Amino acid sequence: MLDEADRMADEGFMPQVEWVLRHVTKEHQTMLFSATLDGQVATLVKRYMKSPQEVSIDAPTDTVGTMRHLFLGVHHMDKNRVIAAMARAGGQTVVFCDTKRTCDKVADDLAGLGEKVSALHGDMAQGARERSLRKFAQGELKILVCTDVAARGIDIDDVGIVVHYVPPLDVKTYLHRSGRTARAGKDGWAVTLAEYNQHTTCRIIQRGLKLEAQAPIEVFSNDKRLADLGSFLKTN
Repeated sequence: MLDEADRMADEGFMPQVEWVLRHVTKEHQTMLFSATLDGQVATLVKRYMKSPQEVSIDAPTDTVGTMRHLFLGVHHMDKNRVIAAMARAGGQTVVFCDTKRTCDKVADDLAGLGEKVSALHGDMAQGARERSLRKFAQGELKILVCTDVAARGIDIDDVGIVVHYVPPLDVKTYLHRSGRTARAGKDGWAVTLAEYNQHTTCRIIQRGLKLEAQAPIEVFSNDKRLADLGSFLKTN
């Protein structure tokens, strides 16, 4: 079993993935499971699968339309206070960061604000990661601050908010992250925090999702609307 092969291929480890596949014994059966079949995943299918049959499975509960997207313009010094304000009112919150170092810093800062939070990334021991996930699933932690790879195992229906600490560089990453909320027919929010020089990236994401183009809404951590994210949509 080659776990997370699609993610490894997308992140520059395609030669290593292909090396493993080339050294598989001749008599074997290949099954590939992926949320998408594009990019490097499509290349793997073309090169290493013979006459594959594609089976597409929909979720037993339709979640289309239950995820709402919000793009907020936030000063970098105020981001963690904005996250804390949203989490206090919006239930379980998953925050995505690009690096393990950022994960640790954001988690430490949120803990300093009194939030029940843990980081989740590959430098943590397996036992520590499992404890953090278990506490989050049981509601002992309100916020989980993750890298993309570490968060792939999160399967919790009660996540109310996914926060992109910075705008993702592509729509695929945005969708993978945002898919941690609005599960099992429940409503959820995908919130992107953008600084002044990241508005173009937000527009690219909006275009890819076929959302109405809209500049990020400027907000500070004392904004009362953070306690009711729906109020942003009512006033803009």
